[in-house]
Amino acid sequence: MTEVLLNGRLAPFGGGNPFDVIEDGALVVGEGHIRWIGNRRQLPEEFRSCRTHDLGNRLVTPGLVECHTHLIFEGDRGAERVERCQGRATYAEQLERGGAIHSTVRATRNADYNRLYTQANERICAFEARGVTSIEIKSGYGLDIDTELKLLRIGRKLGDLRKISVRTTLLAGHTYPLDVERSDFVELVCDQLLPIAFHEALADAVEVCCDEVVGLDLDDASAILETAYRRKVPTRMQADIFSDSAGAVLAPAFYARAASHLLHTDAMGVKALKAGGTTAVLLPFVTADLEARSRPPVEDLRREGVPIAIATGYNPGTAPIIDPLGAARLAMDTFGLSAGEALLGLTVNAARALGLVHGQGTIRPNGVADLAIWDADHPEALLAHPRGLDSPLVLIGKRGPVAEQLRHLV
Repeated sequence: MTEVLLNGRLAPFGGGNPFDVIEDGALVVGEGHIRWIGNRRQLPEEFRSCRTHDLGNRLVTPGLVECHTHLIFEGDRGAERVERCQGRATYAEQLERGGAIHSTVRATRNADYNRLYTQANERICAFEARGVTSIEIKSGYGLDIDTELKLLRIGRKLGDLRKISVRTTLLAGHTYPLDVERSDFVELVCDQLLPIAFHEALADAVEVCCDEVVGLDLDDASAILETAYRRKVPTRMQADIFSDSAGAVLAPAFYARAASHLLHTDAMGVKALKAGGTTAVLLPFVTADLEARSRPPVEDLRREGVPIAIATGYNPGTAPIIDPLGAARLAMDTFGLSAGEALLGLTVNAARALGLVHGQGTIRPNGVADLAIWDADHPEALLAHPRGLDSPLVLIGKRGPVAEQLRHLV
């Protein structure tokens, strides 16, 4: 069925400018894809007899793309956050004594599949209510074969049932587990975990955390990334969170799609990101929670032309916040991003970080019809704080006819 959305303010986010708006716009949707976009007066004759829907002069943007989450886990780490805020312990100290990631690993290993799935489904619904139509979901809270595979299977099921674009990432090197020797852990990941995940097509990418304080060292991170690269599986990394661990420098060696955090990445690391065609993913909520004094090298990223994406970094310890637009606002306040950079960071560049190639993050002919409809006049309003603006209606191409999805639009 082909349907036409009329009387909208359409912001396609194309050409690197999120502020170009088509007034009195018309959008033709058929079979889950965009068939035409433009001013209503220019609507082709072939679509004039199609069923129409009035958008009430609302703003239509691409659905938001959340490109970095730890969505599937069990347990609560609120007490640790309070401890850090009171200055009684640092994150690194909590990790060293068996807390932080390790506390979530223990709880997640002990949780059954159904509980983990139910909780993750509630979280993904909350992201959708904030305008997200594509999302990345990591494993990483298992640090063993069975739990990591369980988390990936849940991620795949969420994508199938919710019918939004889900990209699953095997965070094979989140940190070193407490119950296995480091060398044995890397061998287990490379020789057992990765082959099973690849054979079952559970992971769209493999990721490691390369950081001397909380992650893997450079050699071990390289070993895991090389195993993925040799199997032609896309790679990602978390790098240079607490120190310049040269993590970003690994990017060109394995053509990493995305590198996140980057709080201590130097100019050489930024050049490496550029050489690798890597997207920098900034996580302002995490940076704020850790009270990090360092900031991502935004000026160097701009100078080198490295695409900048923004994500919530949702996780139970340092960013238990489902608010993509809030992350964009904070990135503007603390990292100095412009409004345009912030909006592209949640759409075009976030889609790039996930390797999405079917039009996610933009509105264009032949692209998927993943849209967000806002009670706003202009894209800049999304970065303000008016009541109710953070709760758009989303249209998702895979969910079928527009009429059914628009039934709540008044």
